[in-house]
Amino acid sequence: MRIFSAQGSPEFNAYTGKMIDALAGEIEKASSGRFRALMLGGGYGRGEGACVIREGKESLYNDLDLFIVLTSPSALPDGAAGAAEKYEHLLGVEVDIGKPLTIESIRCLPHELMWQDLITGHMVLSGDPEILTGSAPAYLFDPLPAVEALRLMLNRGSGLLQAVLAASEISGDADHDFIRRNLQKCHLAFGDSLLITHGSYQSSVQERPALLEQVIENRPVPQSDQILQLYEQAVEFKLNPDSLPSVQPDLQQLISSTSLWNELLVYQESVRTGKSWKDAASYCSDPFARESRQHRGMKQLARNAVRQARLGRVSVRYPRELLYRMLPRLLDQIRTEDPRWISETRRFLSVWKQVN
Repeated sequence: MRIFSAQGSPEFNAYTGKMIDALAGEIEKASSGRFRALMLGGGYGRGEGACVIREGKESLYNDLDLFIVLTSPSALPDGAAGAAEKYEHLLGVEVDIGKPLTIESIRCLPHELMWQDLITGHMVLSGDPEILTGSAPAYLFDPLPAVEALRLMLNRGSGLLQAVLAASEISGDADHDFIRRNLQKCHLAFGDSLLITHGSYQSSVQERPALLEQVIENRPVPQSDQILQLYEQAVEFKLNPDSLPSVQPDLQQLISSTSLWNELLVYQESVRTGKSWKDAASYCSDPFARESRQHRGMKQLARNAVRQARLGRVSVRYPRELLYRMLPRLLDQIRTEDPRWISETRRFLSVWKQVN
């Protein structure tokens, strides 16, 4: 029997498999002869997904991350999107289907965290079982580039910023798991980004706490004891969200984590670049290109200019560069009662959602 969650019962895993197979069948049918394969990634694809008790019943907790492979480049078939929406209602979680892949695009996958996690832990639901492992580049098994730690910190720090915003204006109809979930994702990123920075990251979340202990044992990682404690708790939460109380963290707890995020970011960037900054403000004011590989050659600069134009800006810098210089300052100077801070935060999140 396939295991989607180690925390779930055999009945839960069997039911989950039945529903996912039905979803896969509808997606394949909707692809009208262009279908090659459908893969399940994320925690459930690695057998490390969460199982929670809701209204006395075992339930899914995480999104379902699906990757479809078609015979030629194309948009996601309409029927596939419709099937995903249908099963979101049936399963109670989001069903995300990434941009369709082809064999040719698999052979050129970039050396990024998402793709390494996928190739080292996925489940082929339909189609050729070797479609990914037989075509993906070998470098996806090598240690990740250190810039992936920065990109991970940006994404999870943005989630933390959203949690701060939500905590400042929470209402009766708010998602009462949103703040807790984003805080734990950020704490998980603290450890994962350190592992990437020091070349020790592994896709299995259950292996990573021991690896993090080894990384920080003989390195001057700031707040190492606290980071390890938060990381171990975040790993437990990822595997079993019911392991933590369901109450939302308050604003002060979130602000404590924003300070830690900034301290850790400055440390990791110093290791990666060989540069040094005394604090988040000096890091933000440094004009250097964080992702230098995105600024090499006229083709990339032209691409950057087009993407910036879509955001209403005139620049040849990669759009994420602005975010790298904004987020540390926003998290370092939280002023939830200041309309200017709220406005700038919303502007940041709007750009982040477009370029993420």
